[in-house]
Amino acid sequence: MEFKEATLEERHMYYKKEWNIKDFPDFITDSLKRREFGFDHDGNGPKDRYRTFNSIRDFERFMKIKAPYAAYSSVAYYKKPEAREDWIKAEIVFDIDAKDLKVRRCDCTPGNICEICLEDAKELALAIIDSLRSNFNLKNVFLIYSGRGYHVRVLDEEALYIEDRSKIFNYVTASHVPKDLFMTHGYSENFRKMFAFTFSRMEYIKSKKILENREEIIKRFLNRRVDFLDFVGKSTKRGILKNVAEINAELADGKVTIDTKRILRLPSSLHSKVSMICKFVTNWESFDPLKEAVPQFRSE
Repeated sequence: MEFKEATLEERHMYYKKEWNIKDFPDFITDSLKRREFGFDHDGNGPKDRYRTFNSIRDFERFMKIKAPYAAYSSVAYYKKPEAREDWIKAEIVFDIDAKDLKVRRCDCTPGNICEICLEDAKELALAIIDSLRSNFNLKNVFLIYSGRGYHVRVLDEEALYIEDRSKIFNYVTASHVPKDLFMTHGYSENFRKMFAFTFSRMEYIKSKKILENREEIIKRFLNRRVDFLDFVGKSTKRGILKNVAEINAELADGKVTIDTKRILRLPSSLHSKVSMICKFVTNWESFDPLKEAVPQFRSE
């Protein structure tokens, strides 16, 4: 599928004929007055900032008239959102952009996306969700298709007040090698899962023997087999594990996770750069953006 930029006419067509305020997720609607909104009107970035809305009707009217190139809302809740002052709390967010994936199964050059790397991005997002649920017992976790990737948004009340999110990011993405690789649960288990995701997609592996046995290595490691890399030296083994951890740290955009005042692409809005809908995903496993997030004007 070809991704192309939406024209001004197509944007107006989308917001007047197809966009529906009912597609807004409840977690945005319920906190509308506490969030800052930002808009990009010409493709040069969200320069229209510090916007606030007192009602859904006001917001709906604005979107239909302006048909913005891109629309954003803050992950933070403020007492004074019009000034970004008196911070109350903020969602924890993981941003996975398919065009920036450090490892992928396709031949896309950096900055480009295809169906395969979108699938990889979703698999990564679901792995992050699994870790958040199983390791932190978080339940209010939502998946948003962003137009070129996925946002994982956490709204559990106890998590919203955490200001230092770097440790959560490092844990969930498995960005360092654990001292004990084979503990049954906890960080070691998460590292093994993330190792499987990354190692299976790594292109630059010097050892031909490792390449030939890659699937067996992953299988053994997931099954906590001490001999998962027994045919290479200790220094090579350490190097592989360290390399995987370094790649893991860049699979999602850590700057987004740690920024408690970030603005994030708004669910239901149009990603005009690629003419795709930023979509609130209800059925995580079956969701196909190339079928469910394509605006009508593309088929017309």
